[in-house]
Amino acid sequence: MRLRTTSARISLAPALLLLTLMLGLGLAACGQSATAPNEVSMSAGDFSTTTVTIKTGQAVHFTDPAGIGGPHTVCLGANGACDANANGPLTLTGDGFTMNPGDPAKDVTFDTPGTYKITCSIHPAMNLTVVVQ
Repeated sequence: MRLRTTSARISLAPALLLLTLMLGLGLAACGQSATAPNEVSMSAGDFSTTTVTIKTGQAVHFTDPAGIGGPHTVCLGANGACDANANGPLTLTGDGFTMNPGDPAKDVTFDTPGTYKITCSIHPAMNLTVVVQ
């Protein structure tokens, strides 16, 4: 008795295409910038950007990475001077908040449209404008 075998040819093209797409999407996600549009990183004496535009109710994500940042006191104001009369998020009023390198990120939510001037009272050249639409 002789058994007859047939060889089935399985097309790998669709499977390879799917695998390629999945890997591509995974790598693209891993390769995305860690900086969100509303993230402001602080170096030893500067903000990573000079202007951030957000929508009402959104937050600015302040970070002070370990190894590259410095101590910062962030407040409403300009050129290193906190403006005691400025209106804005409570976190930024008065003396504002202090961050040291490696501290957890600080989210500051802006609930009112407008233009907000932000500075670091330790580093007068650190100035940021937040435009809330």
